[in-house]
Amino acid sequence: MTKFLRTRRHVLLLACCAALVGLAAGCGGGSSSSSGVPKDDVALVDGQPITYAQFQKALAQYNAGAKAAHQPTVKKGDKNYDITVQQKLMPYLVQRAEFEQQAKKLGVVVTKADVDAQVKKIIDQYFNGDEKKFLAAVKKQGSTVADVRQSISLNVLQQKVTAKLTSGVKVTDAAALAYYNKNKSQYKHPTSRDLSHILVKSKAEAQKLYDQIAAGASFAALAKKNSIDKGSAVQGGKLGVQAANALVKPFSKVAFAIKTGTISKPVKSQFGWHLIKANGPVIPGYTSPFSKEKAAIVQQLKQAKDADATTAFQTKMGKFYAKKVKYQTGYAPPAPTTPTATSVIPTTATGG
Repeated sequence: MTKFLRTRRHVLLLACCAALVGLAAGCGGGSSSSSGVPKDDVALVDGQPITYAQFQKALAQYNAGAKAAHQPTVKKGDKNYDITVQQKLMPYLVQRAEFEQQAKKLGVVVTKADVDAQVKKIIDQYFNGDEKKFLAAVKKQGSTVADVRQSISLNVLQQKVTAKLTSGVKVTDAAALAYYNKNKSQYKHPTSRDLSHILVKSKAEAQKLYDQIAAGASFAALAKKNSIDKGSAVQGGKLGVQAANALVKPFSKVAFAIKTGTISKPVKSQFGWHLIKANGPVIPGYTSPFSKEKAAIVQQLKQAKDADATTAFQTKMGKFYAKKVKYQTGYAPPAPTTPTATSVIPTTATGG
């Protein structure tokens, strides 16, 4: 258990302290020209500089996270350095800048109190409220509290932007009912029954077991010892509640005809010979009413609409920044083979 908790803490801090390098799935802008990019900057995002100092900090955070995860670190001159810079660090830095710019236009801000609340939540959840243990874990991973707070701030910003984009998304009762009627087959529950069985290879063996049970032997004990269906054998032959239309016909025909509590005589199927026990009564098939399914349908449709809203925002960002990003020589990501939208925010709404 202690090892598990250490692992959870490690994963948490890695996510926070590695500057969320994996956040960006595509490149920010399409331009790779170094024209107009000051020598102390690695890129310009709609005129906003990403400084070499910011890049160096992101690289240090990346290496700290890699080291904590026992993965290779990188430095200039390494064979993987350019790939890491161009395909991980720069897309992250550029998309973060793009996202922060667009969040500002939406009027979305993250306060110190927002970040404080999330830090407290992390300390309470993963360190039993012990701030010293939290600080020690941060230090052990070669990171700083400022790094953690920066990453948390971006996470909170993502959540707030998503909430803003989806705040007007509504699903009416009429839309939910229309979905239900169109997909009513999804809400049909077939005739079912709680069943057990013993499966053996021959009729003679099945008959022998049947006679033993009739003489008072335990069905469950014989199932554990003799059934070749090992999955149910360990449960004393229990199959649980099974739908009639999900079982092979010879088995189903008998299983749904015998009386509750009784055991069938040997039944042959393509799998062998069965002794079937009816543990409960036949449960008639039915269609779950709209009133019972409404809440789940509304949630499902809301999530789909939320995804549409955030995808539209990402696509709009991608188009807006397509020609508004300039890179210093050696820092530009490779040109994508197909256009991609930025993916700084989740494609579905996330909770706080």
